[in-house]
Amino acid sequence: MNSSVLKTASLDQEKPGAPIVLPSTHNLLAVDGGKPVIPQGFILHSRWPRIEPEDVEALTAILKAGLLTEMSGRGLIQQFESDIALYFGSRYAMGTNSGTAALHCALAGIGVEAGDEVIVPALSYIACAAAVLQQHAIPIFADVDPYTYNVAAETIEPKITPRTKAIMVVHLHGLPADMDSIIAMASRYGVPVLEDFSQAAGAAYNGRSVGGIGAVGAASLMAGKNLPSLGEGGILITNVREVRNRAASLKCFGEAIGENGRYSLIHETEGWNYRINVLSAAMVSRQLFRLDKYNDTRIASAAKIGSVLAELQGFSAPVALQNSRHVYHMYRFRFDPEKGGWPISADQARLALQQIFLAEGLPLVEFQNVPLPGHALLQRKQGHPWSCHQRNDISYSIADYPGSLDAIRHSLVVGYPAQAPLANPELVDGYVEAFLKLKQNFRRFIRIASSLPSAPPWTSPARLF
Repeated sequence: MNSSVLKTASLDQEKPGAPIVLPSTHNLLAVDGGKPVIPQGFILHSRWPRIEPEDVEALTAILKAGLLTEMSGRGLIQQFESDIALYFGSRYAMGTNSGTAALHCALAGIGVEAGDEVIVPALSYIACAAAVLQQHAIPIFADVDPYTYNVAAETIEPKITPRTKAIMVVHLHGLPADMDSIIAMASRYGVPVLEDFSQAAGAAYNGRSVGGIGAVGAASLMAGKNLPSLGEGGILITNVREVRNRAASLKCFGEAIGENGRYSLIHETEGWNYRINVLSAAMVSRQLFRLDKYNDTRIASAAKIGSVLAELQGFSAPVALQNSRHVYHMYRFRFDPEKGGWPISADQARLALQQIFLAEGLPLVEFQNVPLPGHALLQRKQGHPWSCHQRNDISYSIADYPGSLDAIRHSLVVGYPAQAPLANPELVDGYVEAFLKLKQNFRRFIRIASSLPSAPPWTSPARLF
């Protein structure tokens, strides 16, 4: 490891990782008094997004010009939307101030109305359900596959009813869902598919960019995502002009877009102020053309960690489908005590892994400890839309989602996703070294785990990371 990096415990630029050789002094786990991979008291992280000097110059020029709103900087926004549409292969793109706003607009764009049902993955970020509620519609949850963490046609179809007006597919952690089977199934019922590709910008399915396969796509551009803004932002993409126009009407107080592309405020519908910040849009346009490079780095990093996990019985790397480009917004690995022959529970293994890696200065974190149906927002069901549409028949029990529970119980994420750990080769080398130490001290890992309590993660209040 580079000594200057260890002093600051921060990485600003990519640096090639040297082959890792473990000296004998490193064999002992840090929890047992050994030398940690990262010096004691530090947590190694990478700064994200990477901002180049020319980015600062471009953003400073916008500040000096004073073009800081969509109304004054319309040309900049249109250029940003053109860049997005071109990259993702869509006819239309629209910027918003967050991914949640983009999801809300997308739901309006495909015609979801009050009281309608929208199928949502049981394992995802709370914004997916919140956007449905903001449209006064009712979320109905579909379970996920415990190995891909994505919904599938067979988990979605049983949830379809005559009230179903949309299916939300989330390409979780950067792995595309099996869109061919989902689209084919949804088409039989005449239900449009909305893709949330917040964690999968730059991912591809059968050679097509995710987000542009269904009727509409929406994504967050929060600064921690693969495609980052200066803080918050969102995008919507579609090939259908009517979808874009209905979404635009919700975005900003009934805003209308003419055939010539000109915008006007007509105030004919309920609208929200979801305009994107011009500086965030400009930043995304610049990051867009480095997206493939950083995603390639993530893919190489995933392969590096995966090669070490393959040597650890009971561990498995994230699934990567042959017809897909997985871009690893998160590297979520599985561990299975039963398959590994370990005399401990999955809950004990999870706690022990977190303790061991944290002592090495390299955190392993959860992504949600409770499926979305178990979050208080859904458990309480206070106010609309349930009471307004007499839908007291709907209940949300996490026991109905065994795939999601299995995924939560048997997996952890490498590093803090907002810090883009897999985009930093040297940080990845640290995790590789820590996994190698785990391999050399596996019996000690089992002993540590056996002394820990065994309780499912969802017995604690819902949390993120």
